[in-house]
Amino acid sequence: MEYPSYYPLVDTFRSGYIDNRFYGLIYLSDKCGNILKFKGEDNGAKFYLRSLFKPIQSSILTDDKIYNHFKFDDKELAIMQGSHAGEPLHIELIKSILSKIGLNESCLLCPPIKPLNTDIYDRDEPFLSPVYNNCSGKHSMMLSCCVFNDFDINTYIEFSHPLQIKIKEKLLAYANTNDYTETRDGCLAPVYGLKIQNIINAFLNYYNDKKNFDLINAYKSNPYIIGGADNSGKRTDTKIMELNPNLISKVGAGGFIYVYNTISGEFLLLKMAQDNNKIREIIVLEALFRLKWLNKRYYDEYIRTEDNEETGKYVFNF
Repeated sequence: MEYPSYYPLVDTFRSGYIDNRFYGLIYLSDKCGNILKFKGEDNGAKFYLRSLFKPIQSSILTDDKIYNHFKFDDKELAIMQGSHAGEPLHIELIKSILSKIGLNESCLLCPPIKPLNTDIYDRDEPFLSPVYNNCSGKHSMMLSCCVFNDFDINTYIEFSHPLQIKIKEKLLAYANTNDYTETRDGCLAPVYGLKIQNIINAFLNYYNDKKNFDLINAYKSNPYIIGGADNSGKRTDTKIMELNPNLISKVGAGGFIYVYNTISGEFLLLKMAQDNNKIREIIVLEALFRLKWLNKRYYDEYIRTEDNEETGKYVFNF
């Protein structure tokens, strides 16, 4: 097994001493997939795509124009590709998708978990339905494809299911490789591991495939739908895309995020060694500022006490 050499991307300093050090890999490629800049070495290791995978998984909707058959609108197409916070507007969209395909939320095979935003609900809400899962958009998309193709809806998350075989084939074609590993994501759906270069190839080919333009435009036009706000505030994807509408952002569990520049065609990929959403966001916002994809630093550069006093600072090593 190959092991990546993670780079110390950022340190937190307090009183002149390093308090924490956060490691990761960061890559910038041009529109052709050539690596322009990087920190850290992947060493040929494979990384599971996790929720980065959702836009490519959703591209299965372009087969036979499935999304036109069910008359899905842009917001519904967006939430199928996103990692939503489980707010009421997100839940209503999932229910609308399921209604259009003649199913209900009991057909979703993602686990029933609390939404990412619980602050807006009654404290005693049990959240027993899988519709609150932040991957329920992806699962409703998969059910849509099953209904259209007359595939079994009770086994759609199995690796051997014809839908999952088609999704894997599409990913490997975009990535230009047959070298992969596989596992289940947190939501139980199949997910695959690829080398960094193949990940970059896969997304650049996805974004340059004209068949996907309706899906891409739906995602790009609905930055709140694809993320929203969790208990800490606006989610990273929503924040970045609202700051610059020419950027497409997608986070993934395990410390992943990519940002695609629709003007230059460049692709920024960050994989953290630690799964820390706050630090991941700070690093990517700093990278976007340095690339001039954002016009200023949209994060607090200082470490603060609980009464908001400055007590330290983030120091970047890239």
